[in-house]
Order: sequence, then C-alpha cells, then structure tokens
Amino acid sequence: MKHVSARLDPHEVEVLLDRLCIRFGLCLPPVEIERLAENPPTGVDAFTEAALVVEGYGFTKSDPLCIEAREVVAQGFLDHLAKHQE
Repeated sequence: MKHVSARLDPHEVEVLLDRLCIRFGLCLPPVEIERLAENPPTGVDAFTEAALVVEGYGFTKSDPLCIEAREVVAQGFLDHLAKHQE
C-alpha cells in the first residue's frame, strides 16, 4: 500500500475527509477542504499527513491515530482505483 498513488476527484476528497471527521474528529475547516479538493496529495501518506497537519496534529507513522487515519485514506485510494478500473 505504500506506493499507491492516485489523483482523487474533488468529491472523493470530500468523502474521504468526511470519513476522517466522523471517525476521528479530524474535521477540517471548509477553506482547507476546498484547498485539498482542488489539489489533493496523490499519495496515501501525503494525503494523510496533509489532513492531520491542517488539524494541528503531527504525522508520525508509529502513532496509533496516524496508523488508523492512514488506513481510512488508503481505503479511499483503493476505492478510487477500483472505480477507475471498471
């Protein structure tokens, strides 16, 4: 999963950020959601880090919250890839 890369569309970004908000309370301000939707990071780690940093939370691969948030992001990337292989 480390090397999965994809360009999520704005709706996919918003859905993924909603999942992070609901599950972990990482609810980004609307301006940040719009910024990420317009130019989303294309890697799982980069996307996860961007969402966490905006919330003022550091990204450490060994932190349990980061691990769980990364899993949610990774699933969003896998969903995107599966949708575009059809």
